[in-house]
Parts: sequence; C-alpha cells; structure tokens
Amino acid sequence: MSDQFVGTPNPQEQNAPLARWLYQLLVSKQQTAYPDQIPVGEDVSLPGMDYHVKFYPQIPDFVLGLLQHDSMVATRYAPLLFHLLGCPVCHHAYLETYDALRVALSGETRPTTTTLRLPSSSHFATTSPRLLVFLCQLLIGEARALLRQAHRDQSDKDAWARSLLQQAMQMSRYIMQGTLRQRALRDLVEVASLYATSAGTMPEDKATLSYSTLVGSSSGTRGRTLRRAEMLSRPNEQVSIDLRAGSLEGSITQEGEMLILRLADLGEDLRGKFLLISIPLGTLLEPVRWLGGNPYAIRSAGLVGSDGTLITPLGRTDLRLSNPEDRNLIEILFKKIDIRPAEE
Repeated sequence: MSDQFVGTPNPQEQNAPLARWLYQLLVSKQQTAYPDQIPVGEDVSLPGMDYHVKFYPQIPDFVLGLLQHDSMVATRYAPLLFHLLGCPVCHHAYLETYDALRVALSGETRPTTTTLRLPSSSHFATTSPRLLVFLCQLLIGEARALLRQAHRDQSDKDAWARSLLQQAMQMSRYIMQGTLRQRALRDLVEVASLYATSAGTMPEDKATLSYSTLVGSSSGTRGRTLRRAEMLSRPNEQVSIDLRAGSLEGSITQEGEMLILRLADLGEDLRGKFLLISIPLGTLLEPVRWLGGNPYAIRSAGLVGSDGTLITPLGRTDLRLSNPEDRNLIEILFKKIDIRPAEE
C-alpha cells in the first residue's frame, strides 16, 4: 500500500524537529473516551460534518510508516500530525487504524527500504477476518469521499479512487465467511458506480433485470439445486456462484477457462432475443478477459430460449471457482449483473 492511499507528501528537512515534536505531543495526548465507539471489524461509516477529506485519507499511510519505522514519516506527514492534535474525529480514526494495521502487520518481516506496502497475500490469509472487514470498509469509504470531493472541486481523482477500490476487492477475497465479506463490501457497488460515472465509462441505465450474487452460496458445497437445473445442464456437484433477481434465479459456472452465465424463467419480453449483459464491477480488476472486451456490453452468444433459458459465455480467466480465494474474487466481480435486450 506504498502511498497508494495518497500521493507522497514532499518532505521538508527543515520541518523535521517540529514534526518530531508534534508526534510526541500526539503520542502523549490523552485519549478521548468514545462511548459509542464501534469495535474494529464492525460497520465503519465516514465521519459526519467534522470530516476532513484532506487529512483523513492520509491516516493509513501515516500509520504504516509508523509501524514500519520509516524515519521520514513524521516529516512527510507534519500537517496531518498537527491536524490530529486538534481533531477528535480524525484522531479516533487514527487510533482505530493503528490498532487494526498493527495486528494485520504482526509477524511480517520489515522491508529493507522505507517503501510502505500491505502485507503479502499469504499473511492476509491468516489475518483476523474482522480486521479485514474494517480495512475494506475504510478503503471503500475513502474512495467515496475522494470521488465526492473531486466532484465538488472539479478535479480528477479517478485513478486514486480506483486503486482504493481494487485494494478492497483484493483484500476481501481472503474473508472466507460470506456474511463478513458482504459486510466488508456493503457499499462497493454504490461507490464503484460513482467512479464509473466520474470516469465516463458507465453506460446509461436501461437494465431490464438486475441480478445479485447470493454471497457465500455454492451449489458445490451446499447441495442447492436451482429450478430447472436439468434444463440448465448444470451438474449438482459443480461449483457455482448463485444469482437472484427477485424470484428469478441464475448461476455462474466455469468450463475450463470460460465463465458461463446460466439464467432461467426469463420473461416473455426477453424470449427470442439476444441480451446485452453488463458487469458494473468488471472494469475495476482485470482477471477476466471479457468477450467483446467491454464488460458493460457483453452480447449473449445465442437467443433466449422459448422457455426463458439462456446459457452464454462471459469471458475467460485463469482464476478457478474450485479455489476458495479465486471463487471469492469472482463472486465479488459478479456482485451485480444487469441484463437488457440487445438492439437489433
């Protein structure tokens, strides 16, 4: 996460003594009691009217610098240090972030350079899921704040926000409990839509149906059988990601490298037509090579059947649904799927 939350502030050597003094004040400052404090790993929301978007997003990199003993961190973040002394909201966020990252980084070999970075993927696999939930929510919340601030300032922070969302998605793949993973990514689709709108890549919303994943479900592990399973030609033991749109059901399965979308009981207005399939999160990560190259407009390979069924490929990937971490990432990508009739 080397300065991936924020850009690298320009160090000023002449401010080093002041920065060190400010840090000592921060360390010795009496901690304010927060009776309504939310335990780390529970739902995290952005601060209210006292929120300071200029400083709050810098906190994770500042904390990482402290934990990794970066000798220049106090100098680089001197303005943040000054702010933390007088802002109880950001100071509280600093304390929670410090506790969370301190545990997440425990046992990691300290790098030989002052480059800040997140723990390796192997370490994430042994990190407390509640801490991963907290970090994912923090990243998504920062992305939301950045995009809103950029809209007000008429500035471009799309790449920065995209990086934050990518980190949250990659980190969440190591949360194996479905309900916790869902909590960690609660606002992902909303914030991703802000990013896509800002970046000018989101198509006009003309979705006829919107499917969402049944988080943590898998026919391969739960023995769950969709209606018309025989018609969809999906073996009961095949690992899948289950989808739902109201009373309608569907699934994502895999054949070799190809991800396959299977839908059933589609309405009369869609039967006998090609569909355009949109994956709103499809541009945030690149593990899938989408058919046609545009995840917002994947044209079905065939017509919707007279009985309302559709089986169509979506794209190729080296990820494997049989691998739990890979499956979680694929499930995240398909958190929302929109379909509409293709124009003739």
